[in-house]
Amino acid sequence: MKVLYYFRNDFRLKDNSLLNEALLNATEITFIAKAPSERWGLWRQKFQWESLLNLKTQLLSRGHDLIILNLVPSETLELYDVLYTPLHNTHYERREVASLSSKIKVISYWTDRLLKTPPSGIQNLPDIYTEFRKQVELDFQPLQPLTTPTKWPIQKDWPLSSIEGPIFPKNDFRSAFPFEGGEEAALERLHSYTHGTNAIQSYKKTRNELVGTEYSTKFSPWLSLGCISPNYIFHFVEEYENNVKKNQDTYWVKFELWWREYFRWVFEKYPQSYFTLEGIKNIALDLEENSSLFQKWCNANTGDDFVDANMLELRKTGFMSNRGRQNVASFLIKDLKINWQWGAEYFENQLIDYDVYSNWGNWQYIAGIGNDPRPNRYFNTQKQASMYDKDGAFRRLWNS
Repeated sequence: MKVLYYFRNDFRLKDNSLLNEALLNATEITFIAKAPSERWGLWRQKFQWESLLNLKTQLLSRGHDLIILNLVPSETLELYDVLYTPLHNTHYERREVASLSSKIKVISYWTDRLLKTPPSGIQNLPDIYTEFRKQVELDFQPLQPLTTPTKWPIQKDWPLSSIEGPIFPKNDFRSAFPFEGGEEAALERLHSYTHGTNAIQSYKKTRNELVGTEYSTKFSPWLSLGCISPNYIFHFVEEYENNVKKNQDTYWVKFELWWREYFRWVFEKYPQSYFTLEGIKNIALDLEENSSLFQKWCNANTGDDFVDANMLELRKTGFMSNRGRQNVASFLIKDLKINWQWGAEYFENQLIDYDVYSNWGNWQYIAGIGNDPRPNRYFNTQKQASMYDKDGAFRRLWNS
């Protein structure tokens, strides 16, 4: 069987059930992926290009290639019997798969979830994360991660040339995320954060810090592109707990993986309201569309030194801490009274770890129209700065 494999947010060879199935069934195979959109911010483009090139290198070592394209040309689909591509259930991706399905048989399913379905089903999914977490933790056991097959079908030649990525600037020396994209870098970071530095043993205590590489796992950029699977991380952490040390800090890494999982199922429950101004709670907000104020927020020119430091970090690196994201989002919505959708779209453009489900779910959460059980959550940015940047090191690092 002649197989076309289309990588989309699954840029890995390990623990990739769809890829394993494609390799098993193919007599000839071609691998393709789309280049990052030029509409995205510089750092998001850079990280995805690095991930694609690492995937290409791994495939070349196995006698195959990765053809990187701007668009999947429909006229080439007739050369194949079936197309495999991971499921990604938002509107644009569904339209793309529907279009491909009109020309070729498509096999597509999730490759980046911990659960096949929530314990209570999608329609009965709790609207509070804690209730969901308690349900799934009762009897969840991660799957044994799949190994990469050793026998590969022959490569079927692709009639068009692969495009090449641009040359990007080096990372800012101040960056809390100086790492490269790609599966190999993801696996290296997982080992480093656990068995290398044992930083995982203090994760819950340090996760709200702002400076440096070790205050948090930094797994999210690789997870967002599928350079590593959540199942692989979950299983790896449990092995670490069994063989090295288990405490509240190691547990909290799994806690955060369940948050990521939860937002995926919230989208499945509320696909129509996940992106609307009123959110899944259908609450009308008194927000404005003041482009001047919004640009000051984007350009780190609000006059709030804590907000500006975080926004400058985002613009210069494509990364921001979780604590920073909560503060700048709250400031935009609660202080500037600006449409939260604008902030979500800006993050979509800039973040190297952009994940449609987590990004939009978290913005709704802060706006009070999502899964937050507290209706009027507010982050006083100066109080937050005094708690999490007591000596001003983070603000000096970015505002000086």
